[in-house]
Amino acid sequence: MNNISKLAYRLQPNVKWQRKIGIGLVLLTIIIAYLVYNLLSTGLAFAWVFGLLIGFTLQRSKICFTAALRDPLLFGMTGATRAIILSLIITTLGYAGMQYYQLAHGLNLVGKFTPLGWHIPLGAFIFGIGAAISGGCASGTLVRLGEGFQLQIVVLIGFIIGSTHGAYDGAWWYHLFSETKVHLPSIIGWKLGIGLQLVVLVLLYVVAYLWEKHKF
Repeated sequence: MNNISKLAYRLQPNVKWQRKIGIGLVLLTIIIAYLVYNLLSTGLAFAWVFGLLIGFTLQRSKICFTAALRDPLLFGMTGATRAIILSLIITTLGYAGMQYYQLAHGLNLVGKFTPLGWHIPLGAFIFGIGAAISGGCASGTLVRLGEGFQLQIVVLIGFIIGSTHGAYDGAWWYHLFSETKVHLPSIIGWKLGIGLQLVVLVLLYVVAYLWEKHKF
């Protein structure tokens, strides 16, 4: 080993040591933040821990809802698409169980139901344009911001401005739409409603898999 190689070897960072320090700082931050929030509100403490878990999952899995729709068309890759479809299948089963329990005990349905209308494709189109320009969805933008991508600061400012404006005049927009909420199991029955949704999701998963196989 020559002198240059020895110098380069010495200058290499100790990844294992840095990883231990990083994990220790993260755990210390979680404990301190949890104690602080727990003194203020138990709900805030659980929300803090839940947010950290969700953020860690998103960062490690690289899940981005915009990428799930963009990558199959531009690159032919459907890994993110299939991951989101699989999560929707699991969520469908979980929410179906909770909602059925709620109705069986005479309680209100959990979840937020919105009426169908022209505002859904219009809003999706506007959101899609913004996501394409910024390079990701809300979760993807926050993950990239945490990873140090400074361009996402501009996107975050846009999020704040847009959310503030939406909260200000949101009630006016809601009055333009029908108040009839859509809950498929209540319309066509639980077995048919949940079964139909699961069949559609499974078919989408298979199509995504075959699309990537066809492209590569």
